[in-house]
Amino acid sequence: MFHDSTQRSRWMFTDVAHVEELRKTTNREWSAKKKESRGNDALLLTWEEEGLLCAHYLRKLLEFCNLFQPAIPRAALGTAVAYFKRFYLYTSVMEYHPKEIFLCCAYLALKVEEYNLNVDQFVHVLMTELRASATEMILSYELMLMQRLKFHLTIHSPFRPLEGFIIDMKTRCPHLANPEVFRQKADDFLIRSCYSDASLLFPPSQVALAAIRHAAKSVKVKLDEYLFILLDSDKTAADDVMSTLDRVDSIVMAVASPDVTKVRVVEGKLDRLYQTASSNSGLKRKQRAHQEEEPQSKRRSGEDGRPAGVTKL
Repeated sequence: MFHDSTQRSRWMFTDVAHVEELRKTTNREWSAKKKESRGNDALLLTWEEEGLLCAHYLRKLLEFCNLFQPAIPRAALGTAVAYFKRFYLYTSVMEYHPKEIFLCCAYLALKVEEYNLNVDQFVHVLMTELRASATEMILSYELMLMQRLKFHLTIHSPFRPLEGFIIDMKTRCPHLANPEVFRQKADDFLIRSCYSDASLLFPPSQVALAAIRHAAKSVKVKLDEYLFILLDSDKTAADDVMSTLDRVDSIVMAVASPDVTKVRVVEGKLDRLYQTASSNSGLKRKQRAHQEEEPQSKRRSGEDGRPAGVTKL
């Protein structure tokens, strides 16, 4: 149950400002590490740039999941999105590139949700030349990903309560419009919510109810009666819930698609940062190898540099 879950106790936050502060802290701490290692400061990303890349690859994650036949269950989709969002709360894109992590999140989500697909079948939707490297990367990152998620792998997504509310409406309020009329619009709202921070701020049942309310409004169906029945005719509670649903709606509908031009600029910057880090690592490895080799060379040749066995005159 959600109320007893780690999702509620460890992964729900008070407001948008709290979530943003976590991302700022992650960016600040990783940037400080890179500066200490004498990286190129000009290539370090701001927290806003990190957010832009994450928003872009969230869309890539959903596009990727839509490639499978039969379709990936909505519950698995919600789990993959939750893993991706949680990962980048405490990890910078300057440490792990989201183009790799979104694949790992999708694969882990399918395993957790018991969608029967092995890694070879999973990467089969990728281009042929990418499959071997993707397989190696996914398997090598899997444990790291679970560690970064603190092994909290059970996700309560709003897709399940959406189904529950639709069934409940048909039972309690049969005289209202058939909920099937706006089911697709409600589902579209939940997909849109994946691009927002709603899942980090509100319980899944509230996000699902906001989806139904938003969808019903779009076809001019009022759900006030159903909400009143749902809350045992408590007008004060109903008003509070309405206010919360308004907040969910506002956050979800405020989401905009990332500017592709800006994404390319930031991604180019990130790629250069990785290349610089790789070059620095290679140089350091060579320096360490040289330092380790030098004493051995001296032992072979004698401390004064003469070949072994040659004595001073």
